[in-house]
Amino acid sequence: MFLLLISKTIRHITACLVFFTCLTTASAQQKDSLPVLPQNAIDAENDFNMILLGMRNYDGAALSGEGECLYVFRQPGTPDAYRTWKARLTFDPWHTRMDFKEGFSNNTQTPRVTLISSPSGTLEITYAKAEEPSYHFRGNSQVSENLSLKSQTEIKLDASRDWVDPRRWLHSIDGRALPTYLKEQNFRILKSEFFNGFPCYVLEAKQPNQQDSSFEKIWVSPELGLRYLQYESRFLSAVDSADGQIKKGTPAVRRIRLSYGLYGEDAWFVTNGIAETFWIDADGEKHLINRAIIETQNFIVNHEIPLEVFTVDLPDNATIQVGAEDKKLSPEEFRQWYDEIHFKGIKLIKD
Repeated sequence: MFLLLISKTIRHITACLVFFTCLTTASAQQKDSLPVLPQNAIDAENDFNMILLGMRNYDGAALSGEGECLYVFRQPGTPDAYRTWKARLTFDPWHTRMDFKEGFSNNTQTPRVTLISSPSGTLEITYAKAEEPSYHFRGNSQVSENLSLKSQTEIKLDASRDWVDPRRWLHSIDGRALPTYLKEQNFRILKSEFFNGFPCYVLEAKQPNQQDSSFEKIWVSPELGLRYLQYESRFLSAVDSADGQIKKGTPAVRRIRLSYGLYGEDAWFVTNGIAETFWIDADGEKHLINRAIIETQNFIVNHEIPLEVFTVDLPDNATIQVGAEDKKLSPEEFRQWYDEIHFKGIKLIKD
């Protein structure tokens, strides 16, 4: 609780400084007015950097939370490309627990699974029918002493289960932290406009030798804690598709749209989102390639979560498969191995 209070105090002070700097030029405007655009290159660079700083600040606005998540993926015309995951998500700044219900992936029923993650690794407990639970631990290849809030969304689960966590939709593009991605891709402030009723900055990537028909844009709302409401990119297919329908050079569009709920004073958290990819034919008509949705329900944000939620007792006869080392350890051996090479104070297993 003490750490949560300290973090919240620091975050609040930082938020005040960030918004004072970012929005000074817009102080004379009404709440529903568009953000004032920078007037020269120096102001544009400063405003862009303040937007990134504000994004990083508000990434820590939801320090803890728990609720239900639904993720659905569809790929029209490919019956096997179908996934539905339902999970209960619980997190604090250092841990994540996801309890997956039985679901479907590629038209195959999947068993109930519990994932418990810390910055040092993830314990996966699989409850197959009529069998004892199986235990698999995957350690992170790089563990820093700096336990940042973003570390939990950088832990890889697998290609689909990663995105059941709504924080990934909020914090990253293509698995990279959003502020880092915008900086590396050389985004800049293009204009300001309303999107879904909210005044937004529109940021556009500026790449050298970029084709005229390609672009990458993101709509960022100051009123929603500098959260993004839409990300959109247009690109040309690099190769022919396997079925020959989409030829090399065919334009395609990827689009992500998010909606948010406000928890407390400044914790904007994802309520639902949709990600779609289209290809565009010669007549300009769009054809859906794939679609993914995320929905959250009954979320509680920024309340104290007992550490016991992120611990588990292992039966004496259990065997823990350790992925990177390809070891099969007893609970006693695992505790000794884990305590020797991982952080003190971060426990997945009760003593």
